[in-house]
Amino acid sequence: MTSYLLRFRWAAILFSALLSLTAAGIATAQEKSRLAVVLERGKLVVATMSTVPPFAMRDEKGELVGFDIDLARLFAKALFNDPNKIEFIVVDASGRWPAVNSGRADFGIGGTTVYPDRAVQVAFTRGYVDSGISILVRKDAKIKSLADLNNEKFTVANFANPQMAERAKKYFPNAKLIVFEGAAAQFLAVRTGRAQALQIDTPTTNYFAAQHKNEFEVLPELLTASQNNAIFLKHGDFTWWHWLDTTVSELRSGSWYPQYNDIYQKWFGMDAPPQKFYLK
Repeated sequence: MTSYLLRFRWAAILFSALLSLTAAGIATAQEKSRLAVVLERGKLVVATMSTVPPFAMRDEKGELVGFDIDLARLFAKALFNDPNKIEFIVVDASGRWPAVNSGRADFGIGGTTVYPDRAVQVAFTRGYVDSGISILVRKDAKIKSLADLNNEKFTVANFANPQMAERAKKYFPNAKLIVFEGAAAQFLAVRTGRAQALQIDTPTTNYFAAQHKNEFEVLPELLTASQNNAIFLKHGDFTWWHWLDTTVSELRSGSWYPQYNDIYQKWFGMDAPPQKFYLK
């Protein structure tokens, strides 16, 4: 009798477990991808920042503009054939991951670099733009290389972070440093002559140089290895990630490269890195 009861209890436990797994499987199968949610809603909701020129920033009218803003509008055009079917949610750096993980935004974009520790918190597409760290210099300073910059007569405008301090110590230890909290203040210091150079993300140096061609140029040497900026989204939705990643691929090296190159030229003043080509 005892043996029969034990067998019955184990059978009941097993049956209950199977029911739970079946229910979980049904729930998973019924859960919609974010792609379906977006299509049904009829617009994209995108998290971005507003203080990272030329990726995402406010213009003189207070409107969001930038390379990443224009790029996000291409995603809306791809989904709805209308670049204006999009809503932007402005967040700060600390609010980026919660915006997508909470479901408030469909994805995030805005000068966000991919790092392995960040990929623990959110999923990333492949990079939509290459970055790095470069030096912007005044043309009248006659600085043509990092070796030229390494001179006590020059002053470099830096961000207030340890990485920039380390690079300054490595590449131009003899130059003087002044430290600022933002890119706009760095640029103003160089433009007014308080400094002759600044170090910042390569796309930003390219942007400043393109906007003021007669005043500034970018030194050819990079201070870091190439970095990738990418779209980020909540983990676990392969269908949504796959659509976003496929679209990034088409923009960078496929059928939508001409549109991508137009935006690249607009904000960086140069052609985008060339797309792949066929070998004969």
